[in-house]
Amino acid sequence: MKKLLLLLIFFVFALGLNAQTLVATYPFPYFNSYNYFWGITQRNDTLWIGSDFDGTGYPFSMLYKVTKTGTILDSFATPFKFNHGLEWDGSNFWIAEDYKSNGAKIYKISPSGVLLDSIMTGTWAGGIGDIALDGDNLWFSVYYPDYTTYPYAYAYKVNLSTKQIVDTIPLRGRQVYGIAVKGDTIFYVNDNLHSEQERIYAYRKAIGDTLFSFAAPDPDNDCDPHGLYWDGQHLWLIAFRVGGSASAYRCLYKYEILGQGSPTITTSTSSINFGDVIIGNTGIQNLTINNVGTAKLIISAKTITNPVFGIIPSNVPDTINPGSWKDYNITFTPTAFDTTLGQLQISSDDMATPVKTINLRGRGVYSSAVINLSAASFNYNDRRVNSLCGFQFQITNQGTSPLTISSAAFTTPRYKFDTNGVTFPIVIEPQISKQYRVWFNPNTVGAFIDTLSIVSNASNLPTAKISFTGNGVSNPAVLGDIMWQGTVPDNPYTSYDDYQPKSMKKIPDVNGDGVNDLIICSGNYLTHCWNGNSSVSADIIWIFNTGYNNNNTGSVDWEGAMQIRTDVDGDGVSDVVIGCAGGNEMVYTISGRTGRLIWFYGDSVNYATGDIMGIRTDKDYNSDGVNDVLVSASGTTTGGRHSVICLNGINGTEIFNVVQAWPFTYDISNSPYGGAIGLTNNGTPYTLAGFNNSGANTWNYSLTGALWSIRQIPDINNNSTDDFIGYQGFSGSVFTVDASNGGAIWNITLGSGNNGTILILSDLDSNGFPDFTLSGPQIASRVDTKTNTILWQNAFAASYIRDIADVGDINGDSINDIAFSTQTPGRVYILNGVNGYQLFMYEFGSTVTYRADRVEGINSIDGNQTKEFVGGCRDGRIICFSGGPNPVGISKITQIVPDKYELHQNYPNPFNPVTNIKFDLPKNSTVSLKIYDINGREINEIVKGHLNAGQYEYEFNANGLSSGVYFYKLTADNFSHVKKMILLK
Repeated sequence: MKKLLLLLIFFVFALGLNAQTLVATYPFPYFNSYNYFWGITQRNDTLWIGSDFDGTGYPFSMLYKVTKTGTILDSFATPFKFNHGLEWDGSNFWIAEDYKSNGAKIYKISPSGVLLDSIMTGTWAGGIGDIALDGDNLWFSVYYPDYTTYPYAYAYKVNLSTKQIVDTIPLRGRQVYGIAVKGDTIFYVNDNLHSEQERIYAYRKAIGDTLFSFAAPDPDNDCDPHGLYWDGQHLWLIAFRVGGSASAYRCLYKYEILGQGSPTITTSTSSINFGDVIIGNTGIQNLTINNVGTAKLIISAKTITNPVFGIIPSNVPDTINPGSWKDYNITFTPTAFDTTLGQLQISSDDMATPVKTINLRGRGVYSSAVINLSAASFNYNDRRVNSLCGFQFQITNQGTSPLTISSAAFTTPRYKFDTNGVTFPIVIEPQISKQYRVWFNPNTVGAFIDTLSIVSNASNLPTAKISFTGNGVSNPAVLGDIMWQGTVPDNPYTSYDDYQPKSMKKIPDVNGDGVNDLIICSGNYLTHCWNGNSSVSADIIWIFNTGYNNNNTGSVDWEGAMQIRTDVDGDGVSDVVIGCAGGNEMVYTISGRTGRLIWFYGDSVNYATGDIMGIRTDKDYNSDGVNDVLVSASGTTTGGRHSVICLNGINGTEIFNVVQAWPFTYDISNSPYGGAIGLTNNGTPYTLAGFNNSGANTWNYSLTGALWSIRQIPDINNNSTDDFIGYQGFSGSVFTVDASNGGAIWNITLGSGNNGTILILSDLDSNGFPDFTLSGPQIASRVDTKTNTILWQNAFAASYIRDIADVGDINGDSINDIAFSTQTPGRVYILNGVNGYQLFMYEFGSTVTYRADRVEGINSIDGNQTKEFVGGCRDGRIICFSGGPNPVGISKITQIVPDKYELHQNYPNPFNPVTNIKFDLPKNSTVSLKIYDINGREINEIVKGHLNAGQYEYEFNANGLSSGVYFYKLTADNFSHVKKMILLK
């Protein structure tokens, strides 16, 4: 009993003697090598600190000579790329290795960095946290392996001569890093990797247990403590700096173990959110301030940065004894609607945390339904006559009761509240914002003014209003003029947006304005519907997101993996099918009208089933009257689907799923006999595999490269069966095969190429068979499908062709013209469908950053007979270009070749409103015919392009122009001439 009493007296006496005091802190500058400071020791009267950093400019870890006030004096490179502990034995340095599965080593190096010796541990010491000299022995702490019950880890003592373990002690922390020796006491510190509080422990070997412990400098957070060292008077610690940007800076902490103790402040939370509080009321939250140190904590100030917050009691000075705490009430009394921020700054005598900051947040709200509109007015400014232009705004319910909107209406038909997906009454829950759209549709030249009246149960504004103004303007159609433009929207669920358009296709009218719209799939996991009838600025009608969580994220990666299909949800609007790659790998059918999901197919958990490489929606496989969805589902080298899959177009259930002979698939096409799919074994062999209407393999055709594109074409080998045309590999190789049996018909090489798609064209040479062009090669070509004869080529001063589109007949020669987009420079070209001559060019930029990824033709949006076309840039820009004026009126009136250039006088002259302009070309020429007003202002370019030699006549219609004198100018190669004409109305 007497021995037990003496032991208790000794333990209490030891606690009193070993009260620690934090006497100084020395922060290091922000610098990569300093930010990884780890081991610490002393040589003579100066500290040395080792860095665990190796990287740019520092191929090896460094040792730094540091004064005891934190000033760096010198450094040298070690022969290692690590530092998990540092000691000086009087002659040389010892350095611990970082984690090694078979056991970390401890190395001895000379003061100049020469490797002298090493000590091998074992798997029981895979991760060494720090080392500490103890006479002729060396202690090292182990953070791996660690254990879930006490002892959580161990420290070992190794003899430097025999290299044998001579002692072991148990540790109370699982992730112990720093270790130091003070006579019979061993100090060690643990990290909070396993959510343990970071503490410094003192283990007394004489009693075989922990003598005392105290909190690391930042007990509320994570100061990432590393090296410890006892210099005979003070205990030194390397850890992160305490405070806002703590993890960016290392700091040197100096403790006095035999001092009067140190206060250490912690709080029950570092932030308080009051949520919604009714304006004029007071919300109350509890805050506990703890003193986990060994001396009295004296709070000298409680500063509130925003007067709507408060603290009770607020008296200072305020004292909290060691091991004690006090509770306080933090208050929030809002005076206005909105989210309000503030801080409680607690100043005390805690040297590590002299100011403890508590972030405060709350929102003042009204007690009933209160409506707030994000805009009071909006001016559309000038917009094209008959365009449809959107403006989006938010309605917020700032109250605590539901907001019920019974109507939202204008007094004239030129403005319309968009009811797509909206049903009245609209109910907006408290503190919720919803977005709505107003359409402006000017039908004549002039100003339009109206007011949107929103009727609701709001206590503040039962009828809330937004005033709108806008002007209708008439712009002459000029080839290549920008009609509207916008950018691919941001995906809020990803920090890295790849804005490039991957697939772009027109869709019949979605929003009821009678004009076709546009579907775009972008690399940031979005599929979006664009209003084709916009003016000036683009309008996005809806967005479908396939990248809103980390478990099922992927984008449409292939042009053919998005298709426009017939209406399946019964709303009268065509729908959209997409197939994703990346971590999503699913097929979705989306409502073309609203962007809402109709059905999906695939595994939302497993992200290694294989990318969707192609989709087709133009055949009904199960004879239910609705086209089904044919899918090319790739795989992986060791698994995945690698299948031909056919999905019921109505609900997405499988009609067939046939695994293919090789793991990777490419493009796919249907046929009357079933279809065909490209296969590869991640390299050779490459195969085009035919399948029947149940998906079973029927034939194979050997390829020389990956199948980028395949299209069905009418019979070209006179056996009364349809055929396939395909594009493969990197040499511009195009081939045709019989769709019924895979028999080869012809192949042709069009030069170096990349992945691309085939576009079927009309029959230019009148042999009864369609032509084709393609993206992928560097040269634009028009080729006959029957004979593989190259009808024309145009070698762009650019690299690969990224996309192609039929843009209709722009120049009035009765043959549709073709749009091409190129890689570098990033350009959109319009080529004459007859001869390949350039009619128009627009450049996004000269480098691959501005690659023109996609181009698409859309039906006319300005009411004339020429199609418009849309270009998409890699940086996310989407631009709609005018297809120019009606191509009506220009005709070749004789086959006789004139002997000179000549511009004839128009007839009749004066005229109202139609006149004829005739000109002669003695040779093939690049021609421009422009109309100017009396002031020399260009009105229109009515002819632009390359014409063959001959005499031409253009019928000019001056509807929309006022009476007066006009000029017309012909430019043809080096010839130029101007004549006058008079319009009398």
